[in-house]
Formats: sequence, structure tokens, C-alpha cells
Amino acid sequence: MESHDQYGKKPGISFNVKFILPEASLTNQLNHIQNIPWCMKTLVQILYATVILDCDVTFMAKWQNGLKMKSSILGPLGVILLALSLTISLMVCLSFIPSVHAQTSAELAETYKPVLHFTQGEKFYPTRVEYIISKSTLVSHLSSTIVDLSPTPSNLARVGSDRMYLNNTLGTVDAIAADYALEVSSYGYYVYVHVVNSGGYTVIQYWLFYVYNNGQLNDHQGDIEVVEIFLEGSEPKTALYSQHFAGENAAWGDVEKVNNTHPVVYVAQGSHANYFRSYQGKIGLENDIVGSDGKTIMPNELTRIMLGETGNHISEQSWLDFEGRWGFWGTNEEVTLGMAGPLGPVFNQDGIRWAQPSAYLDTTFGVGNLYFMLAWLVANFLLLFIIYIAIRGGWKTYGIVKLGRKGGLLVKKFFKSRGGPSLMLGIAAIVLTFIAMFLPWYTINASSESGPLSQQGGATLMTIDGISGLKVNMFVGAGESASGFRNLFSAQLPLAIIFLAGLVLLTLDIIGVKSGKKLGNKFIFGAVMSLMPFILIFVFIMMLPSFLPWASALIPGQEVPPQQIETMVRAVAGNPVYGTNSQVFPVVGTTTVSWGFGIGAYLFLVAAIIRIVAGFMMRTTPELQAEAALPPPSEQPTPPPP
Repeated sequence: MESHDQYGKKPGISFNVKFILPEASLTNQLNHIQNIPWCMKTLVQILYATVILDCDVTFMAKWQNGLKMKSSILGPLGVILLALSLTISLMVCLSFIPSVHAQTSAELAETYKPVLHFTQGEKFYPTRVEYIISKSTLVSHLSSTIVDLSPTPSNLARVGSDRMYLNNTLGTVDAIAADYALEVSSYGYYVYVHVVNSGGYTVIQYWLFYVYNNGQLNDHQGDIEVVEIFLEGSEPKTALYSQHFAGENAAWGDVEKVNNTHPVVYVAQGSHANYFRSYQGKIGLENDIVGSDGKTIMPNELTRIMLGETGNHISEQSWLDFEGRWGFWGTNEEVTLGMAGPLGPVFNQDGIRWAQPSAYLDTTFGVGNLYFMLAWLVANFLLLFIIYIAIRGGWKTYGIVKLGRKGGLLVKKFFKSRGGPSLMLGIAAIVLTFIAMFLPWYTINASSESGPLSQQGGATLMTIDGISGLKVNMFVGAGESASGFRNLFSAQLPLAIIFLAGLVLLTLDIIGVKSGKKLGNKFIFGAVMSLMPFILIFVFIMMLPSFLPWASALIPGQEVPPQQIETMVRAVAGNPVYGTNSQVFPVVGTTTVSWGFGIGAYLFLVAAIIRIVAGFMMRTTPELQAEAALPPPSEQPTPPPP
């Protein structure tokens, strides 16, 4: 008796092909993959299916917990052809879309490699570590003796290297710059990339090495900066640019980019601090020359070197384990004043930048479109202000000329009336204000038993005036000749220009005076403006204790006696007008600080009082009327001849 299976068919040599769709978790994962077409998802599901062979001679398909296919029509060859066709189709789909697999570290590094804009005056660009090492000797900081005349990247790290430094044998910045200019074409431009997971982010670090730092705030051999891109999954979220001892961060959407992935970096002249906009560097501690009028290094011009980890790298990257400084070390005072070479990437800021970029991110200043707008206004303030003053001054001058032609100028009459003394006082106030602009508004001096403050008569730590704004003595030698002063918080704008413009407008108001009451009001309002330097300085000095954390950030890795520093600062803030305070420090001994308003500030105060008096006097002056202009004599008709 012939046997039949459940489908009523005779048994024979056949194959049952059963495709079971993947479980829901795989399907969900496929659905969450972006930029993948439906055809690819279907093919992936089919290729993941389970193929079961048995004896059958029928073909059917039905859905029950997945797709079930039984076939005697396909046969073994048909199954093979089906699998082959599905594979080819899958490869075709994949050829039209980006890879869905995670990018490698090298691929990520290429994707987000930065664009670097430099200023026209820049002398140094990111170079190879081999170049920096080849120009240096390895010196012991403790004994000042040469440990190695010709160190190499492979032997730089050694026992005790935390007390050693690389000393550029070329010496001066001019010699180093000249040598670099000769060799830059052969070395090219380099970036060293380290990819690390930190705080839930994949962080791509682009380390940039410069042979010298000759910036506004500090001056030293060697310079190491970093640009970091924080990825959440596969999406960039934040960019962090190093600046001096800290940095700034911005949301990825606020970052200028080339081809949507390459962040644009504006590198400050000399200091190589990194900025998000070409017009930054002019607010507060930024204090840098930034622009894009010099060389631009595109991503394809940056040679990329992928870095290993400490203790797990190729021998050519043994310099990663070097714990010393990449430049002349100097004394503790020179380190504090920014005159020592930096520590390497692994040991920079106690290793936080390298190993814990999320923690480094938390210490940086967040910027965005609002801040960039402020930076643009500061950068262009002088131009905008000049345009405004030119328009307003031009309009006032036009009015004066027009009045003069009509005989309507009253300034002479006011001088001869009860308004004369008021005008004289107003002019005296203008002269005093003009003189005050060029004299010190505030100074802080200090002297000590040893160190840079021990020079005869002490040293000026800080000064405020109308020409340079706020200047702090960084003791870096050549700054602004030999003073060592550096501008801070001044927005790089001579404040005297604002007051000078006000004086010019007030002078035009006096010449074109029409009403004693209105001119008196302008005198009084001008008095308030004269008081502004005095008031703003007073408030600023009272707020000095709040700037202590910023000061600490300027001298990382140094043990600053916080109690003595805080005591002095609070003493100054407690009595901004005038005072002295002495404290004992471990290295420099007894240090005495004296402070107070300068003669310029007091002249502003006197000028303001005079303006107020002149204003009230002018308001009581009787109003004068311009004499009506006489009509031109009419021509008499010529009598007819007799």
C-alpha cells in the first residue's frame, strides 16, 4: 500500500525550505538603524532565516509565527540559487547606502578632522613631535645638567623623566622661528589623534604640537593644544577647543563646519588658543589676536597619526610616556607666569584632558550664538561707534552751520548774559575730563623681600587707564617692551575714545546752544558719564574676590598659598579707595600691597561736580532769542529820465 504524507503526496527525494523570520528584538534593531531602505531590512531578515531540509514534493507558503516555505519545485539547486540571489541583492542594496557598522577610530578621525585658520602674523604651525625633539636636548630640572644630547621619540620616556624637560638648543624665539620656516615645507602639518570613551561619549581628541608659544599672555618653548569632538552614539553633540589653561565648548549646531563634519578652528596668533569664530579673542581673558587672513590648513593637508595608550603603543610613540615638559622649565616663578613648556598630552592638567575629557569639558566655558553675537559687537564696536559719532557729529555740525547762516547762533549772547559763568565752568569740566583720560585711574603696587617684586620701589601689579583699559603685570619680560604688562578685560578698546567722543559732542552742543535749560540738562547728564569710570572701577575692585577661581586657573599645577592671597584680595575689595596690606609668603617673604584710585579718577570726580554745578546754573539762565535777520534792502525803482 502506498503511503502518503499529510498533504496527500507520495514521498520522494525533495527538500522542505522553511524561513523563520528573526525574533522581534532583531527586527526592532533593524528598524532603529537610520538611512536603511525597506528592501535591505527584508533581505537581512530572510538571510537570517533558518533553512530546514526534509522530504517533500509540494510548494506552499503561509504565515504562522513567521514565513514558512515548503518546496519540491526548487530542489537543492533552487535553494542554492535562491540564497545566491538574495546575497547579491543584499550587496547591491549595501552599495547604495552608508555602512551601518560602527566606524573605526581612524574613520572617525578622518570624518571630523578640523580645518585650521591662522592669522597673517603666525610663525608656527602644527608640526611633528620628531621635529621638536630633534631640536632639543633632554635636561634635568633638578641639576640643570644635560641628560641626553640627542633624545629620540623612542627613548624620551625614562625613569625620572617627570623632573626633566626638552630644551630647544636654538635658544631665542627668532632663531627657532627662522629654523622652522626653513623646514616646515619638508615636515608638513601634523595632528595626533586619540579616541577615548568618557562619560557616555566617544571623544575624538586632535592633539596639535607647536615648537613655540609667543602669545599675548605667555611666552615659552613648546605648545600643545587640543580640539575634542564628543559623539553620543554616532551623532556629534559638542566640540571643545582648548585655550591657554582651560577652553571653550559649543554645541555641534553652533560650530562652523566644512562639508558638515569638519569643525572650523580659528587659531590665535602665537598662543595657538583655539576659537569658534574669527572675531573672538577680544573679551576678558581671551586676550588673543584671532582671524582668518593667514594660512588655512585643510583636513587633507593634516597628516593624521593615531595614538595608542600609555604603556600600549608602538615604540615610535614612547614619547607619550614622557612625564616632563616640552620646553624650558625655569623656576617656579616662571612656571607660574606661563614661561615654562607644557606637559605632554597624557600628563596635561593631571591627565584629565587625555583620560577624562568629560571632566575636562565640565571645566570649560560654554559659548553659543548669543555669546558669538556679543563677541562680534565687541570686535566691531570701535567701527560701529565711530560711524555713530560721525553721523551724530555731522548732523550737529550741519545744524550749527545752518544757524550761522541765518544769524541764529546764540553762544556769544549766552557768554555775555548770566549763562557766561555756566559755560566757562562747562568748558573747564571738558578740559579736566580730557586730561583725566590720559592719567592712571587705578593702580595696585606690591613689593617683597625677593623675587620680581623686590626691585627698587616695588612693582606695579595692575593699572587701569583710558588708553589701555585694565593691564596686569605678567612679568614675562618683553611684553610691551620691558614692563611685562598684558591687557585684560579691556575688550582691546581704548576707553578714552568713548569719553573723547562725548567731549566733542558736548562742545558742539555749547557752540550750537539754543536753550539754556536744555544745555544745562546735557551738562548734568554728562556729569553722570564722567562719574562712570569712578563707579565702575569701584564696583570692579569690590568684586575681585569672585575672580580668585579664574586666577587659580591661570596657574595650574602650582601650590598658591590660598589664605594669604585671599586675605590680600579681600583687603583690597573691602576698601577700594585706598589701603595697604602685608602677608608672608614661603618663597618671596613678606609682601606688601598698596592700592588706590589714581589722579585720573579723581579728576573725573572733580569734573563731574563742576558739570553738575554748571548744569544747574545754566538751567536758571533766561532764554535768549536770536535776532531776526534783516531783510535784504529792496531796490528802489530808477526814476525815468527827465
